[in-house]
Amino acid sequence: MAKRKALFLVYDGMSLSEVTLLADFLTAFQPCESSWQIDTAGSKDKKIVTTEESFQVLPNKSFEEVDFSDYEVIILTGNINPYPIAEDIDLIEFLKKMNGLSNRPLIAAISSAPMFLAKAGVLEGVKFTSGLFEETLNEFDFFDKQNIVRKPVVFDKEKNIVTAIGFAYREFAVKVAELLGYENAERSLAGPRKDREYTDEELTFHRPL
Repeated sequence: MAKRKALFLVYDGMSLSEVTLLADFLTAFQPCESSWQIDTAGSKDKKIVTTEESFQVLPNKSFEEVDFSDYEVIILTGNINPYPIAEDIDLIEFLKKMNGLSNRPLIAAISSAPMFLAKAGVLEGVKFTSGLFEETLNEFDFFDKQNIVRKPVVFDKEKNIVTAIGFAYREFAVKVAELLGYENAERSLAGPRKDREYTDEELTFHRPL
């Protein structure tokens, strides 16, 4: 059975922490036969990028090599300094291609990443949120502030775009997972229970037979 595929876009200064929970849910949380294939796409030379946590990431595809029809979701993470990334011609031209797609994948962007979508025209007419400073939103005319929704996570059903503020990375992961058909996402990503102490038996683990 062919694996379902997700595409993560990579660029210098990207935040891993905002999307690793979602990636974990799609892979390690699933049975081996149901885990997703994760692809990463970057600039045309596929150069190594350094994340804001100082990890180095090597994309396995260039933007030019991406076939949108291969993927069910395209994920963009935030960046501690989004200004240079918003000027990345390769990235913006890649994102612009999604404007003309009749059956494009789910788009999921967190923190400052909606800035890249807005620069490419993908957020035109889209209700969205972001972790951007208000001064940044006022600085550029490609933001339509009338469409900003002051909530941690926003899903525009008509445009099939999810956006989130960076601190809501868990809620972002849950929403994206639910939109991809996982009804158990909220429970799976709830973290340790707080209503009572665990029993010893509940925290004793055995390898599966």
